[in-house]
Amino acid sequence: MEFRPASSLLAAAAAAARHGAAQQRLATTITTSLTATRGHKTTARTKRALKIAPHDSFLPDRSSPFPAADSIIYNPPASESSPSHTPFLFLPSSDPRARLRKPTSASSPPSTSPLPPAMRYPRRSVDEQQQPARQHLSAEQVQEMRRLRAEDPLTWSVGALARKFGCSAVFVQIAAPAGPAHKAWLEEQKQKREARWGNKKTAAREDRKRRAELMYRGEL
Repeated sequence: MEFRPASSLLAAAAAAARHGAAQQRLATTITTSLTATRGHKTTARTKRALKIAPHDSFLPDRSSPFPAADSIIYNPPASESSPSHTPFLFLPSSDPRARLRKPTSASSPPSTSPLPPAMRYPRRSVDEQQQPARQHLSAEQVQEMRRLRAEDPLTWSVGALARKFGCSAVFVQIAAPAGPAHKAWLEEQKQKREARWGNKKTAAREDRKRRAELMYRGEL
């Protein structure tokens, strides 16, 4: 039995490992090179197949000397166009579409039909009868509105004052805003309500506020 030193055995093992890595890289290169790609032959054949000559209707008339000053190329679409788009010059007199372009006689009475119902917007009204909101109030009415708002802001809310004086809710918020004490109470109620939120709802509201700030700054 032949004994070989340990150094030669380690060198042989390292050489075998390098040989295996080289074989693996070669196999990867061969696999990558065999990937199907379009070459110049198939590309040229596809371009020739897509190179279609224009239809004869798109070409000018070659019977007369070219260019002819009075030649008109008219290529109507394959589908029937509406009378508003088809030139009246190209419609024959027997075409029923030509009658649609003729103006009606002034003696014929216009046809009447009932109009659709008027649109009603509840957000612009002050009560269930859809009464229009009045935007002009006297100074005495504004003072009375402010007094009621200051005495009991819970009973005389924005909606209640808008219904009483027949104005919009926006006008009530401008003319008779809530006092500091009522605003502090509303903020406290808001904080108590938000304290019961979970992690998902809190994160969603923070993301919404952040998106709104980005939108107002023009960064979104």
